[in-house]
Amino acid sequence: MRILVSGATGFMGGTIARHLLEAGHDVRAMSRSTGNAMRSFAGHQPGRQALAEGRLTFIEADVTRPSTLNAAVENVEVVVQAVQFAGAPIEDPARNLTYAAVDRDGTRNLLAALVQVYGMPVAGGMPARFPNDAPRVVYMSGITASPDSPYSWDRAKWEAEEAVRASGLIWTIVRGCWAYGPQDVALNRIIHYSDWLPFVPIFGDGNETLTPLFVEDVGRFYALLLADLEKSRDTLLGLGGPDLVTLNEFLRLALDAMGRRRPILHIPKPLGKVQGALLQHFPGRPLSPAAVDFVSQGGVVSPAQRQLLEERFPEFQVTPARHALSSYLGT
Repeated sequence: MRILVSGATGFMGGTIARHLLEAGHDVRAMSRSTGNAMRSFAGHQPGRQALAEGRLTFIEADVTRPSTLNAAVENVEVVVQAVQFAGAPIEDPARNLTYAAVDRDGTRNLLAALVQVYGMPVAGGMPARFPNDAPRVVYMSGITASPDSPYSWDRAKWEAEEAVRASGLIWTIVRGCWAYGPQDVALNRIIHYSDWLPFVPIFGDGNETLTPLFVEDVGRFYALLLADLEKSRDTLLGLGGPDLVTLNEFLRLALDAMGRRRPILHIPKPLGKVQGALLQHFPGRPLSPAAVDFVSQGGVVSPAQRQLLEERFPEFQVTPARHALSSYLGT
C-alpha cells in the first residue's frame, strides 16, 4: 500500500512511518526538510532497508503552505495526518506554529489538496465527490479533543476532526492519549530534571488521571489499522495505555525504572503561568502560560472506547507502563 505520512520526522509520525515500513508498505515521508527526513530514516534498520528496496521516498511539503501539498497527495492510497509543529506544546504565533495553524488549518489544507487532486465537481455547496480509489484519510487526534474545551489545542483538534468527517472521503480518526517513549519531549524533560536536581518539579497537584500510551504501541496499532481499513471505515477510535494513573504515579513509575528516588515538587499553576509569561519572550520560548495548562492536563480513554477497539482489533495489546518505561529508561 502507498501511504503518505504527514509529520514523518515527528515523534508520533516518525514512529508510525517506521512501523508501516516494517509491515512492508510503501511510505512517502512528508516533512519540511527532506534532508532531515533522510537522516532520520537512515538512522534505523527499517528505514535503511526500505530505502534500498525503493519503498521509502521523501517529499518536502508543509501543511501551512497549501501550494506544496498537491504533489504530496498524488498517487497514494492512504494519507496519515500526524503532523506536530516544532516546539509543541509551546506555541509560537510569530512563526505560525500554533495548534490552530497546524492541527486545524493544516488538516484543512491537506483535505483541500485531496479535493484538488482527486475531487469531482459538485453543485450547491455539497461536499466534494471522489472516485472509489481516492485516498483514505487517517487523522491522529487527541483524547481530549472537544468543541467546548477551554484549551485551544482541544478545540483545534476537534475542528480538524470535523473537517475530516465532512470531507466526503473515507476516514478514520484516532484519538491518542499522552504518548511517551525514548524521543518524547514531555515525560523525558520532566524526569531528567532529576539528573541535576534533588526533586522533580511539575505544575499543579499531579492528581490528573491519565492512560499514558507507549509510542511503540501507536506505531503497531497503525500497522494493524492499515492492514484492514474496513474495520475502521468512518470510525473514531480512542487509543490509550492499560494503566489508569495520576501524573504523580506515572512519574514515580518512570523514576523507579531509572532506579531513582526523588520527591515531586508541585509548583502552583498560577506561579507557573507567571514564569511562562516571562520565559515565552526568551530565545527558544522554553515555556508559555498555555503550555503550563497543557502539561498538567489529564486525559483518559473511556471504557466504551476500549471496548470498541477490542471488538475491532482483538489482536492488539497495549504495553503496561512499567514494562514500557523499563524498556528504555531501565538501568
